[in-house]
Amino acid sequence: MAGRRRAAAGDAAFFDRFRAAIARLPAGLIRTRPPAAPDDVAGAQAALGRPLPADYASFLRSFDGADLFHESVLIAGVGAGAPRALTALAQDRPGELVFAEALSGDRFAIDDAGRVLRYDPGADERALAGSGFEPWLDATVAREQILFGPDGEYATEVFDPSGTEIVPTIALRQAERALKIDPGAADTEHARGLALARLGRREAALAAFRAATDLDGENPWPWFDLGRTALALEQPAVALPAFRRAAGAAREPATTARLLAWAVRAAVAAGDGASVAAVRAEALACDPRLVDGLRRAAGNATDDADDEARAEALALLEAVAPGTQLPRRLTVIPH
Repeated sequence: MAGRRRAAAGDAAFFDRFRAAIARLPAGLIRTRPPAAPDDVAGAQAALGRPLPADYASFLRSFDGADLFHESVLIAGVGAGAPRALTALAQDRPGELVFAEALSGDRFAIDDAGRVLRYDPGADERALAGSGFEPWLDATVAREQILFGPDGEYATEVFDPSGTEIVPTIALRQAERALKIDPGAADTEHARGLALARLGRREAALAAFRAATDLDGENPWPWFDLGRTALALEQPAVALPAFRRAAGAAREPATTARLLAWAVRAAVAAGDGASVAAVRAEALACDPRLVDGLRRAAGNATDDADDEARAEALALLEAVAPGTQLPRRLTVIPH
């Protein structure tokens, strides 16, 4: 009995920051369930055929799941009243436990090392979202609460005029606040770089993308954004290896080929003829339909009047297949 009391007291202390946020924030922004029953925890473990990660199991002994910020993130529980049933989540990656879902469709999993990984819907690549369950939880709360006013509703100044994208100054504040809690979250460092790039602070963005790749070299997208930013800063010798690392981390051949096309573009800019020939051949071998795909991308961007995307697709096409015959609509600058 004394051991159980000590365990319960430890769990209570373990989530002090989270409990303080619940008490401090407007009612309803964080909705938690009462502690999970031991039998429900045991039943979930039996159904999954594995023990639950220690930090997450401790959370369940305090809160049987949670709804964070109007379902922005739903943390699964194991009892009948949980906002998401843990056993209903697809567990399709050995050595990982999917424990939460986001309104955007992202899924969060804890790996064997206790880290939190984020998966975009329909993508095989994963991002390192947290160095552990508790720091991920606290950093998520710190990041999301910036978007809300004292009435518990979205603050009007956080979104751009379309109402669909967070303005970069707020996105930067979100990332910086979250990184103070969990500096090992490569995904957040990547988000910081994206916000800095949107603000035109390219040198700072480049440093953030480097930090993200140092924390997690297996995610292709920080490497890709490092390469794009270096290319914009006229540093093709930095961009070329970054694009190659991005391609090496990608899981789908078509994605790998497109990232290699960026590497060809960087090699052309660097005047590295040997790399141009080698990477161009590698890209076309990886996806023989690459040139047609770039033509389609340029055509779609023209139809959508997206001049930036059109210019990018045409630049990649010229790097991969110089002198390619283009339809007339792609040779005329859209108005």
